[in-house]
This record gives sequence, structure tokens and C-alpha cells, in this order.
Amino acid sequence: MVSKLIALEVYPKLKDIDFRILRGVELNMRYYEWVPLEVIAKFARTDVESASHRLGKLDNWGLVLRRGDIGYIGYQLTIHGYDTLAIRTFARRGVIEAISSTQIGVGKEADIYVGVTPQGEKVAVKFNRIGRTSFTRIKLYRRDFMNKRHISWLYVSRLVAEREYEALQLLSPIAKVPKPISWNRHVVVMEFIDGVELSELRDTDLTKEEAEEILNKVLTEYKKIVEFGIVHSDMSEFNIVLKDDGDILIIDWPQYLPTAYPESLEYLKRDIQVILNAFHRRWRVKKDFEEIWEEFYEAYLKSRGGKK
Repeated sequence: MVSKLIALEVYPKLKDIDFRILRGVELNMRYYEWVPLEVIAKFARTDVESASHRLGKLDNWGLVLRRGDIGYIGYQLTIHGYDTLAIRTFARRGVIEAISSTQIGVGKEADIYVGVTPQGEKVAVKFNRIGRTSFTRIKLYRRDFMNKRHISWLYVSRLVAEREYEALQLLSPIAKVPKPISWNRHVVVMEFIDGVELSELRDTDLTKEEAEEILNKVLTEYKKIVEFGIVHSDMSEFNIVLKDDGDILIIDWPQYLPTAYPESLEYLKRDIQVILNAFHRRWRVKKDFEEIWEEFYEAYLKSRGGKK
């Protein structure tokens, strides 16, 4: 489903005070479930009446939520307000000058748009939209969450973006993954890729021979990554891009695990099974799992210094 980037429509209407107010709501959400109007006004360096007036507009535009009545009025930042703050930061950094309203990628956990740098180069801008199904996975590798009772979904989206940027920084010098450019809050800016996800191809778009060649490239690349010490943990035909030049990229890395993580071997085995099954199901490419797994297990052990 294509979703609108509301922040793009609202952005030209915003004043400096609006950004100070949004920032005040964002920072104080770590202390309040609903940030009091007086706290926001103090942070924004304005009077309560002016803050209330601007917050009314921000509420109408969908950037904040309002709750309460006479005596206590509180606000929360929405994902659209979070988008706005991230866009503002990228613009100030000189990372992007414009973003297209047309999506180039729609996933269950992220929306991707085309951005343009001040130099006129195209980039991909990935906005993470994390829901409760993803949060269960995040707990697996973020043990510091285990004792937290209340966690903002905005913060979880930020964490996911940070992890993907971290993974791309680690892997881009040695593997076929998108090159990272910048990260802020829940948004990652990376190189623009001319290509198509394997999941978007029809079964008839590839011959069996072509599909086998692609699978061999994927396995070779992934084995290199595992030997480096990283497991994707969510490999599928949705996370492999066939570039226009015939090469491949492995994408979507926020859920990556180091091979030192206790459950990484289990996730690696599942990754291999999923990708082999997809190529067999769609293009009748048959690979012996045990033979492939033996190679990956050796790479896995090598990454751990030979330790099982």
C-alpha cells in the first residue's frame, strides 16, 4: 500500500518555532507519556499561549497528538512529526535538498523515497515504520530492553535505523550491500540502486540457468559476510536486489546479528533454508542443503575463531 509522506506537504508551512516545539515534544517524551504544554513552551522559549496556538496547527497537520482538557494538556509526537524533524536535520547537514513524494519501495516496516542531494545526485531515503511484530525481534538482540516496561515506538524505529546504518557501514567496504550516506532518528539515507527485488520478478522473467547464476552470487556474497562475522537473520527473495547490470545486492540489515550472538547459528540456518527454498520453488533450481550448509558452517566457525 502506498502511503503519503505527510511531512513533505507540511514542511513548507513550518516556522522555526514549530521545529523548536516538535523538538521539545520529542525530547520530553522520554520523561512524560504526554508532554505537558508548559514544558513544551519552556523548551521552545515562548509563552504558553503562543505554544498552544502553534501546537494546534501541528495537531491539525498530523505532526502531534493532543490529549487532555482544562487543567492538564499533553502532547505526543506522531511518526509524521518525527519524519519532519529527520528531514530538517538532513537538510541542515546538506545531505538532501529535496525528496520525491513518489515511493520506490514499500515494505511492512519501511517506506523508501527518492531524495536529491545538493549536488543533484539521487539517493534512497528509508523511513522506518516499526510495529509490535518487529518489537519482539528487537528484544532478541537488545537485551537492555528486557527490563523496560514502556518503550516509545518512535524510539524503536530510531534503533532499527541506527542498526541498519551500523551494518551497512561495516559491510559496504567488503560486501555487496547498499552504501550508507547518513542516518538520523528513524531514517537512513543510502545510495540509489537501479534494480528490482527478486520478489517483484515473475517466475517467467528468469530462466533456470539465469536464476542459478543469481543464487550462486547470493550464496558467495553471503558466505563472505558470515565469515566477516555477521548473520542477516531475515534473508529472503524480498531482501535480494537484482541490479540493472546483472549484479546483486543484499538489502535490509536492521535485524543483523553478530556470529558471536548465541542464537545466530539458528538464524543463519534458517536464512539458507529460506533462500534455497525460494529458488527451488520459483525457478526449479535445486541445491543440496547439507552441502551448502557445510560451507556456511565452516565460514561461521572461522568468524568465531574456530569456536563452536
